Amino acid sequence: MKIWVIIKIVIISTIGLVLLTFLTVDAPVKIEKKEMNIKDLPTTVELIGFEDQEFATKSIIKKDAVIFVGNHESIVLANDLYKMLNLKDGQFVIVSNISDAPWFIKRWQAHTKNEQLKGKKHLPWIYDRDGGIRNFLQVPTSDAIKYFVYRVDNNGVVNRVFIGKVKVGTIDGAMSESEIKENLLEVMNILK
Repeated sequence: MKIWVIIKIVIISTIGLVLLTFLTVDAPVKIEKKEMNIKDLPTTVELIGFEDQEFATKSIIKKDAVIFVGNHESIVLANDLYKMLNLKDGQFVIVSNISDAPWFIKRWQAHTKNEQLKGKKHLPWIYDRDGGIRNFLQVPTSDAIKYFVYRVDNNGVVNRVFIGKVKVGTIDGAMSESEIKENLLEVMNILK
């Protein structure tokens, strides 16, 4: 008799979790291919380290900036690319592409990992919870192992300059420092 009660609880819990996930995931927005100019940026963004505050996007993404967009695994490379490029403050922006994740992953797991990766650095690190930046940048996928690098030119036009990929498990140390540097060398050559 007790076994049937346990089975019912497990089934109801599983159905509840599936429903919760299904109901909290936003439908993907159709990406429109057009010229990307910073004058068309979403109005505000959320930054890691400044929760419950919104910042004017145009004060974060400016002319002559490099934008790194990464997801769960690939976001690990952002700090290494920043160090390798040796840019001035404000010229390198990181975007966490987490808009396709269920709300409970966005709120706890992904946010906590992004805070750890950012650490005490004063980098503008956009936590793109609603997908506004992802849609503006026309990021075609939220694949965990892909990353995208953009450059904003002097006219405010944003161009995608590189699409890269990391190993599965990079967030847990699956790539060595030399593999990471090798992975980013191609980006470096394009940006320099």
